[in-house]
Amino acid sequence: MERETREKLQALEELLDSWKSVAVGYSGGVDSTFLAAVCARAVPSRAVLMHIETPFSATPELASVERAAVSGGSAFGLPLIAVPLDPFSLESVVRNDENRCYYCKLAGFSAILAEARARGIEVVVDGSNADDAGDYRPGMRALEELGVRSPLLETGWHKDEERALLREWGIPMWGMPAGACLATRIPCGEPLTERKLAAVRACEDYLHEHGLHQVRARLIEGSLQVEASSEDLRVLASAGAPADASDGASVPHEEGAWHGESAPSEEGASRVALPEEMSAHLAGCVDGVVNPYVVLYSKGSMNR
Repeated sequence: MERETREKLQALEELLDSWKSVAVGYSGGVDSTFLAAVCARAVPSRAVLMHIETPFSATPELASVERAAVSGGSAFGLPLIAVPLDPFSLESVVRNDENRCYYCKLAGFSAILAEARARGIEVVVDGSNADDAGDYRPGMRALEELGVRSPLLETGWHKDEERALLREWGIPMWGMPAGACLATRIPCGEPLTERKLAAVRACEDYLHEHGLHQVRARLIEGSLQVEASSEDLRVLASAGAPADASDGASVPHEEGAWHGESAPSEEGASRVALPEEMSAHLAGCVDGVVNPYVVLYSKGSMNR
């Protein structure tokens, strides 16, 4: 471990140790997994994990929580407490305006705080890190209002640093793709429904099963746009799906333009055709049409 990393880890451990007890909002993603692992090393007798059970969680994160729970009711040797939340019961969340993440985070962490107070826990923390500081994240405002601490952000951790230590510690979740709640797959202004999110989950689960790692199934007015990392575009291209490196423009459809693509990948291809078999399967998951091209993944592109 390099000196800078060792010093940063010491600062994080000292911050955690300064609290009498701590509850970690644990999603199963890389950030909360790293924070849970550090708590298990630094303050094992004073930390618990609280997982919000919500239909907004993507399947990889849910599977991560299940894998971490090596024995009933614990993960990393820490108590694992389920906190149920039904976001579809919240009109402020379902209408899906630009503040949807704020209302959802406010509801979720209010539930965690209530559970923590009932157990006499002093501090509630989340896994926000230094990479999140410049992003459009209305949910951060909710955390600030509730007094939730973000120790990874406060001590300057970045996701690549977290991955490196998780790998060094032999924790397999180090290689998980970056995740986000399923509601981010629906454009702001389009109301959220259980049917839409079920379709998104079915599409992404199918794509993961077929070897794609970092994917997003965006539902735009009922029609599907798949985004994937440059690595996944190469996988599709090597499987025989033709790539298009011409101009990076989105592919129009007669009913309207598709979601715009971001910059081309390192190899120049900003979109790759979906294999016909994949396209046919995905069409069975959604009510609308499927864009015949997979385009380059754009972080946060549906959050505004």
